[in-house]
This record gives sequence, structure tokens and C-alpha cells, in this order.
Amino acid sequence: MPRQKTVDHTQPLWVEAGDPSEAVLVSVAPIAPIDKLYTYTIDDASAHLVLPGRRVIVPFGRKGRLAPAIVVSVTRGPWNSTLKPIAEVLEEAGSLSDHLIELGQWISDYYYCPLGRTLAAMVPEAVRKKRGFQTVRHVRLLADAETIEAARLGAKQKQLIDVLQGSDASFEVGALLEESGASRSTLRGLITKGWVEETQTKVPVTYEPVQAERITPDYAINDAQQAALTRIEEGIDAQAFKAFLLYGVSGSGKTEVYIRAMQRVVDAGRQAIMLVPEIALTAQLMKRVAQRFDRVAVIHSGLSGVQRSLAWEDIRNGKTPVVVGTRSAIFAPCPNVGLIVVDEEQEPSYKNLQSPRFHVRDVAIMRAQKLGVPIVLGSATPSLETWNNCLHRKSYERLNLPNRVMERSMPPVKLVDMTHRSAPDKTVTISEPLRSALTETFERKQQSVVLINRRGFASWLFCPSCKTRIECRRCNAGMILHRSRGIVLCHHCHEQAPIPHRCPQMSCGGKLLTGGGGAERVEDELKQMFPAARIMRADSDTMTHATKYTELVKKMECGEVDILLGTQMIAKGLDFPSVALVGVIGADLTGAAGDFRASERLFQLVTQVAGRAGRAEIEGRVLVQTLTPSLPALRCSLTHDYCSFVESELAFRKEQYLPPFTRMARIVISGKRESELVADGTAIANRVRSISEELEAGASVVRVLGPHPCVLERLRGSYRFELLLVARSASELSNVLAAVRASGGFKSTSRTLMIDVDPVSLS
Repeated sequence: MPRQKTVDHTQPLWVEAGDPSEAVLVSVAPIAPIDKLYTYTIDDASAHLVLPGRRVIVPFGRKGRLAPAIVVSVTRGPWNSTLKPIAEVLEEAGSLSDHLIELGQWISDYYYCPLGRTLAAMVPEAVRKKRGFQTVRHVRLLADAETIEAARLGAKQKQLIDVLQGSDASFEVGALLEESGASRSTLRGLITKGWVEETQTKVPVTYEPVQAERITPDYAINDAQQAALTRIEEGIDAQAFKAFLLYGVSGSGKTEVYIRAMQRVVDAGRQAIMLVPEIALTAQLMKRVAQRFDRVAVIHSGLSGVQRSLAWEDIRNGKTPVVVGTRSAIFAPCPNVGLIVVDEEQEPSYKNLQSPRFHVRDVAIMRAQKLGVPIVLGSATPSLETWNNCLHRKSYERLNLPNRVMERSMPPVKLVDMTHRSAPDKTVTISEPLRSALTETFERKQQSVVLINRRGFASWLFCPSCKTRIECRRCNAGMILHRSRGIVLCHHCHEQAPIPHRCPQMSCGGKLLTGGGGAERVEDELKQMFPAARIMRADSDTMTHATKYTELVKKMECGEVDILLGTQMIAKGLDFPSVALVGVIGADLTGAAGDFRASERLFQLVTQVAGRAGRAEIEGRVLVQTLTPSLPALRCSLTHDYCSFVESELAFRKEQYLPPFTRMARIVISGKRESELVADGTAIANRVRSISEELEAGASVVRVLGPHPCVLERLRGSYRFELLLVARSASELSNVLAAVRASGGFKSTSRTLMIDVDPVSLS
């Protein structure tokens, strides 16, 4: 549909003060960093085009600059002040349903983001621009029979009109010209006369959903799976909100429970959304899901704009019953959702790191709650927040899958203490026990997985003569050596430079040393140790497109890879039955992040990657290299004992007044001058304390910590300071943030401010 103009925005509607008039009033949210709604009018003839969730162009500010906005509500009522009319109504592509607008309003309020920007972020750009749509032109006859009979028409004009008169509906232009034998110029002449009206619409080209050969399983699920499935199906049939934590060890059959629950929803004529944290997981999961359902849509950032747009439209029309995807899939425009599944719910990658900084798991829970449908949160190592909710909230229920399917045993885990390595061995990343295990596994023609949660070849370059470390000139972080690309790279701002070999200090010029091995270095060592082995590295440097993930999965499944090396993207969700050995290098690096969640992340990472071993007939084993073997998280991972770990960690968090027993917001202010940031941060802290005390009648409900320098004090050329706001509950934190927001307490022209509610990282 072409853009449709309303009345001229240069002629504002107005009435005399005190003389109310009735009109269509349209409340819009500007797609800009403006935390306010504005009201406009539209004439009655065009009012049917303006629906909540639709994009419009409005005159904004005193100069009437045209700007995009999203319609939030439409009412009819009296008004007695000057209101400008909407300048233009845009195509309906990407319009949001009432339910998604309500969800967006919650995200805007809770995560402190202007509503317009929040709603805009819920619709991919490719969807809004209708990528993959083609323009179709239709015409219909306007002239009456008397006018036509009185006119002198050419032969071709008469043939064209005869065809139009023979149909009550409009004609597609191509079909009309073919049937009538007339030319486009003849049609244009009739349109110019006003006898024929032409309209344009955009329709999607043929969409091909993910397909695979249908497979109906001929095996029965075990008793624990059936018990969990029964409870989920009861929730589906009740059509009421319920949050189920499907807690099962790796290989316990959680995915099969997901699929059978989604089948229950599809059989009832409804839709299911399944979320995964990484693109890497969609490749293998999509194949398995597509084997069980006739039509499946996939949504993730690796798709082309056309693929994403066509999938979105197919979902919106209700043609696709199952949606699988990463973060953006939570906003899939399903008209009839019956179930939401969040796999690996503990993953920090579910947190959106750009405004709005929402957590997909929590948005999914809120969407399920607003729709009145159940949600399944699955994990072998649940987040402490979800585990604690199951202990204290009636709307949460834990479903246990304590054993692997087919009664297979969990792989034994052994710690390799790296503090006792001999001096000559300190340049080698792979320990002798791990090397021996890799050799044995390779000789048996079985597969190995090696995890090192660090990219690059070396994590630091250092001059031993003058003690200079090569750092990013824009961040107070070391440059990472990427030898395969011939550069040193900052992993924070992506600044890069050729690899230096001499100290940059003019008075020194000493030879640089490298240290702190990454995935590239381990890959080199593996190739030297096993020249005949087929080695594949999976990290963000090699997995640059969705097709790379698909290729990885295919090669592992076909046995074309002997050793898979990678970062945390290979640690969870993937199911390769021939993996007999898992090696973890530098496990303690995860625990050294200076974050109160460090122990939780360490236990999750080791336990998840250990679960890749021994998932079929082959027995598995796990070797974990560490410099800190006494860490409680590592000790608990030896026996896959999540319950013992979570019990001790929850006790520590409660004692220290930390989430999940409290709620936290992180305020980061950045700028060029440290002194201004300290002053601004102190002023904000005082305002927050003052407002908090007013709300609680003198008893401060929110603890304010800081301002103090961030862990990464300088980023992209700007200094960074942070405040931590800690409250007893989400409502108390939201109330204080809303009050400060309303008072303008966060505004300043001297720096940039970022608010992160429920942060997953403090780096």
C-alpha cells in the first residue's frame, strides 16, 4: 500500500481556548531518545488507517521537523488546545499488536528506555522495509455505465473496460492486460481520465520454511520425562500462566519434552515459540524440530533481510505454528501463542547489551504472563534467580530429570592442577594428562572437544626490559594478539594494529614477549601434536555467518572432525554422540571476572561443556586444567552436583545482600573528564538516596554504592564510573528509578549515562 497523506501538517488545527471540539486523538511515541508521548489529530477519512502499533510521520518541535513515531493509542474525544495533524501514515509493515505494545510498555518502564525506541527495537528493520515483498498493482472501474456509453472509446479501451465491467472485484494489472489485449499506455489513459482507479500493495514472495524429512519417534520417553511432560500439558490445557523449570542433567532428554509439549500446542491449533541463546544451537535444533513439524520458522541475526522479513510475515499470518530463534524471536508476531520455551535459560547471552537492555528470559516470562500461557525454562545449570523463584513463588514449579536417557552415566570429571607444572612446560597450554587423553581418543577414532574461553593467540604482549604492556590507546585493556590475521586487536572497541615486535617506548625498543594463550594458540599446539587429526576451531573469529555453524554441525555429525576446539559457544546444547573426551583449558579464567556471579558462571561453564561427553554408547570423560583447584565451583563440578553448589552460593548471596535476594540496577556514566564524572556520579547518588528516603518516609529502601571506577575504567576513549542501586524487590527498585526519572534526576549534558536493570555483568 503506498504512503497515504493526511491533511497538510503546515496548517495546524486549532480552536479558541475554552471551546472544546471532538476529534480523533492519536497518542504517539517518537522513535527518538525522548521519554514522553505526544498527541496528534487525524481527519475522519484517514482515521481507519491509524491503528496502535503502526508507524506514522509527525511534525515535531516548534519548527515542525518531520520525524517517525509509533502509534500507541487512538481515541475519539474532546480537545481544547492546539494539536498538529499527523503528516503521513506509513505502510502497515511491522505493525505491532495490542499485546506487543503492552509488552513494549512494560519493557520501557522496567528497563528505563523511551517507549518509541523500545517499540522500534521490537520490529527488525528488514520487516519494516518489507524486504522480499513485491509490488502488485490492481485496478477497478470507477466510471458508471452511462458515462461509458456516452463516450467515444477506442477499440482497445473498450476491450479493457468490457473486462472490468464483467467483474465485481479489482483486477491485477498484468492479468487485465493479458485478458483484454490492451497496452499499459491504454490503461494509463483511462486512469488519467479518472475512469479507472489503480492501487498498489506489497505482497511477500513465496516463503520457504525450514523443512526436513518427517520422522515420528518410535521410542517411549522415560518416567521422569513423562511426568514432566504431563505437568506441562496440564498447564497448556489450563491456558493459564505457569512457569515450569525443567531441570535436567545434560543428555536427560529436555529437548524431547520441549518438542512433545509444542506438539500438544500445535495440535490444538495454536503457536509455540522456542528460544535458544546462540545461533550455533539453532542449526542442530532446527533440524530436529523440523523433522517433527510441517512448518517451522527460524529467527536469528544470521538470516538475510529477505529471509527475516518473509519469516516474520508468515508468522504474523498464523501460517507457521512453531518459531525457533535467538533474542529477537521473543517478539515474533504470533497471533495465537500457546507455549513459550526458553532453552538454556541461565545463559547471559539472553541479555540485550544495547538499549533497551532487556533480558529475554524475563521478557518471555512477562509475555507468557500477559497472554495467560505456560512457559518452560530449561537448563542443566539453572540461574540462581530461577532456582530461587521455584523455592519461593507459587507460579513457579520445578520439574526434575535427574538421569540421562537410556540410563547412561554422567562422565567422570578430573581436575588437572596446573600449579605444579615444570618450568620448561610453562610455554605449553595443553598439559601432559590432557595430551595423553587426546592421543588415546584420536587412536580410538573418537571425537574430542577442547574448550578455552578466550579468543586469539595471546592475551598480552609485554616488554620485560621496561615492563611496558601493549594496551589499547582508547581503553585501559590489553591488545590481544591474533596471529592468523596478523594484528593485535582490542576486544572492547575493536581497535587494531599490525603486530608489534619491539617495545614502542623510544628509550627501550626491547623485544616483546607474549603470554596468556587463546584459542588460536591452542589450535597451533594441537596441529603440532596431532598432524594427522582433523581439527576445527569454533569462535567468533571463525563462525562469522550462520552457514559456518551449519557446516560445523554437519561435519561433527558426519565424523569429519576429530578435535573440536572453541570458546563457550560449543559448551552447551550441542549433541554429538561420538564425543568421548572433553578438555577444559584455563577454567579459572571464567572465575576471575571480578563479578559476584563469577562462581556461578564457572560452575555452569564446566558442567555444561562436560555434558557434551558420553551422550551415546561411548563412555565419556572430562579433564579440567586449573590453577585454582580448590574453588568450590570446581569441586562441585567434579560430581555434577548442582544442588550442593547452589545451596552454598545462595547462602553467600543472602549474607552479602546480593541477587537473587535483592534487585540491582547499574548506572554507568562516561565522559572525557574524570573530575566531572565523579561530581555527576555523586550528585546522582545523592538524588537517588534523597528520593528513596522520601518514598520510604525517611527509611532508605535503596542502597547506593559508588560512584567508583568501572572494572574497565576507560572504554573507547571515555572514562567510566558506576553506581550500583540495590533494593529488596523489583517493585521497590522500579519505584525509585521511576521517581528519579520523573524528576529529571538522570539528565546531564556533560556525560553519557547508561542504566542497566538486572545486569548480568559488572565489567
